[in-house]
Amino acid sequence: MNPSRRTAISRRTLGKSVLAASAALTVAPPTAACAAAAGQEAGATGATGASTGTALPRGTALRSLDVIPSSSLTTNPDRVLVACLQGLVAKTSPEGIFIDEGGPGALWKNFLHTTYGITLNDSYPTWQQLLTRFRRQVRGYIRYDMTANPASVNVASSLSGPLNALVVDRSQESAVQALGLTRLLLDVSDKDEHWAYATYQALFSGHIAAELNSTVYYHLRDYIALTDSFTFYDGVTKWRAGVLGNLEPAATLMGYGNDETAMIAQASDEGVTSIPSDLAPNLSVLSGIHSTDGLTQKPEPAPVTGDKHYVTFVISDGDNVAWNLWGLHEYFANPVRGSFNVGYGISPSLVDLAPGPMRWYYENASDGPARDHFIAGPSGRGYTYPSHMPADALDAHAVTLNAYMGKGDLRICEILDDQPVFKRSDLWAPYLRQPNIDALFYFGPGPQGSGTKGGIRWVNGKPVIAQRDVLWAGQTEEPELIDHINSRPAAPSSSDGYTLVLVHCWTKSLTDVQTVVNGLGPQVEVVTPRAFVRLINDNHAQ
Repeated sequence: MNPSRRTAISRRTLGKSVLAASAALTVAPPTAACAAAAGQEAGATGATGASTGTALPRGTALRSLDVIPSSSLTTNPDRVLVACLQGLVAKTSPEGIFIDEGGPGALWKNFLHTTYGITLNDSYPTWQQLLTRFRRQVRGYIRYDMTANPASVNVASSLSGPLNALVVDRSQESAVQALGLTRLLLDVSDKDEHWAYATYQALFSGHIAAELNSTVYYHLRDYIALTDSFTFYDGVTKWRAGVLGNLEPAATLMGYGNDETAMIAQASDEGVTSIPSDLAPNLSVLSGIHSTDGLTQKPEPAPVTGDKHYVTFVISDGDNVAWNLWGLHEYFANPVRGSFNVGYGISPSLVDLAPGPMRWYYENASDGPARDHFIAGPSGRGYTYPSHMPADALDAHAVTLNAYMGKGDLRICEILDDQPVFKRSDLWAPYLRQPNIDALFYFGPGPQGSGTKGGIRWVNGKPVIAQRDVLWAGQTEEPELIDHINSRPAAPSSSDGYTLVLVHCWTKSLTDVQTVVNGLGPQVEVVTPRAFVRLINDNHAQ
């Protein structure tokens, strides 16, 4: 673990020293302006309705939503401004703001209304109307310049939460002032993320940060404002490693960077769990549902062993919260769903971030004779490479995952790593000593799982089951996969009798899975992930 990691006590002490500074001027030098704003916000935090869930901050318990169509946000600065306002309001108010993108976004909004009784108000079609309504909930504004200095978007977003300040592009300033928000707290038009971190590190959350391209405008920025998350986009650099290493133990990195393998490996080295969420909207208010009611998967009869070769399909990318809120719904909309058994990865962090959509999936899952079944995406509560995690960080990760699995009714966890570590029982023991985790599905590095070709290992009396095939455009297509599966034995007591298939969600659909299912011989049975694990347990497959 990074020796520069600070304790919670040292963060609080450093923060108090900053807050002690004088800040009498409306427009003050940077340190004074931030100190004044953070001081007022610190006083307000004690009264906020926001809270921490299992592991992640949540918006104030929600009662109503003022809905603005995304189509009415006609400029990129408008999108940034409304997302920032959305997050600031979610800190203290049960009356939230919802950006309606249509599609699944409209579905989630309506589900909050019908299932949780959240009142919907559609009479705020412009950002000016929303700002007029909520102006008194912000202290002032931060000026940035998207055109001249795109990095200043992230600087302003980082400081928005600690300062309780709206982020305002230079082009919007006169319009915002005309609405009565006239107090300029800070001008960051010529600043970048390195400056923000060096100057105001003590004001940012020690438990959560965000990695976000400045060309992402309203997605995730609301949650950044809610959580006081330092926000940056720096590539996989030594500086990034330092930022992550300085977070508290068991910290979370939201968003997404520009090199999947390298960025996840570096974050894992620092003991930080990543949650891909750069294109996830409305998390500040979706997390305002604090109830876990309905997060229960539909029961399934225990399978009966036959003279069969057993196959289960798992749809990829369950770790990605943005995928959970959009692409997964598109899978669910496929008319062939319900004609065969299939598994889906889903992020356990939805228990905190978006329990409403998670509940919707559970309630709308196919329930026989074919079924949909959900398992935790890789590699737990967020995307990590277990082989890179320090031992104490992996232990803590598994304990938190266990809590999520219990609340989200998930019993199987996917594992993804950048190294061929299937035989590393020391990595699987922290997971499989948890009472809510029955099995691990191991997907090795690369599309083909680095040659794992199936296999079962037993750790703490529970199975770690390796991927045998993929359904992935350019890697394994439908005819080849059909031939592979049909050539395998019906041998339930042997690991050779089981095939775990990863379906690449970006290049294959449920229609493609159906093509494979329809081509399988009578000796092959397609089952859910839950039944797959039960059969392996019942037959003590080796």
